Amino acid sequence: MKKVLTIQDISCYGGCSTTVALPILSALGIETAILPSAILSTHTAGFKDFTFLDLTDEMPKIIEHWKREGIKFDCIYTGYIGNPKQFDYIIDCKENLLKEDGLFIVDPAMADNGKLYPGLTDEIVEGMKKIVGIADYILPNITEASFLTNTKYQEEHDDYYINGLLVDLYRLGARHVILTGYQDDPESLGAIAYDGFTKTTILKEKIDKMYHGTGDIFSSIVIANILNGVDIKTNLDLATDFIIDAINNTIGDDDHNYGTKYEEILKKYKEKA
Repeated sequence: MKKVLTIQDISCYGGCSTTVALPILSALGIETAILPSAILSTHTAGFKDFTFLDLTDEMPKIIEHWKREGIKFDCIYTGYIGNPKQFDYIIDCKENLLKEDGLFIVDPAMADNGKLYPGLTDEIVEGMKKIVGIADYILPNITEASFLTNTKYQEEHDDYYINGLLVDLYRLGARHVILTGYQDDPESLGAIAYDGFTKTTILKEKIDKMYHGTGDIFSSIVIANILNGVDIKTNLDLATDFIIDAINNTIGDDDHNYGTKYEEILKKYKEKA
C-alpha cells in the first residue's frame, strides 16, 4: 500500500482541502497522513467571519517527531499554504521524509478567477514558485499558472496563451504539469497534461455551475490514480468525470451550495476505476 503525506489546511466545514483529500485518497487505497498548515472553521468562499488558526509553529515539531520515528512516505502532496514560513518546512519534508523514489506533488492552491484567495500575498506566490520548481507534478488552475509564470491572466484562452503557460510552468522545474480549467470554447472545460514533450488534453461539456473544493477533489483523484499506476489520459478522463458527476449530484440542492456532494459518487467511481 502506498503512503501519502498531504500538507494543507483543514477547513472544518465546506468540503475542501484536507477534508476531501483524506477520504478520497483513503477510499482509493492510499494510506494518508496529514500535516495541517492551518485550521479554519470553514473555507473562505461564501462564509463570513471564519476562524483561522495558523499552525506554522507546530509543523516543525511534528516533522522532527516523524524523523525520529523513521517515518517515510511514497508521496508528499501539498495544497493550500497560508504562511510563507511553511515553505521551508515543506522542503524539509521532501528532503527527509520522502522515500528516495517518492513523488513530490504540488497543488498550488492559492487563486482563482484572476485573484489570490483572501489573505494571501505575493510572498505566498514566491514560496509556491520555490516548491513548484522541485516538484514531480504540479496541478495549477489557469489563475495560479498566471501568477506562477508572471503572465497576465486571461479569461479567454487561445492556443498561444495556453501553450505559453505550459512551457513557462515546465521551465520552472516541475517534471509534469497538469493545467486545470482549460477551455478551447465557451461550452467546454477540461485539463491538459504536459511533460516537456507531449500534451494530453481532456475536454468535457462545461456545466454552468461552480462549487468550492472541486479543484481539491480533482487533485486528490489524480494523485491517487498516479500512485495506482493509471495512465495520464485515463487519469484525467476519470478525474474530470468524477467532478462532473459530483456537480450534477449537487445541483438543485440549495442547502449544499458550499461544496459538492462528492461522497455519493465515490462508490461508483471506485467501481469504474
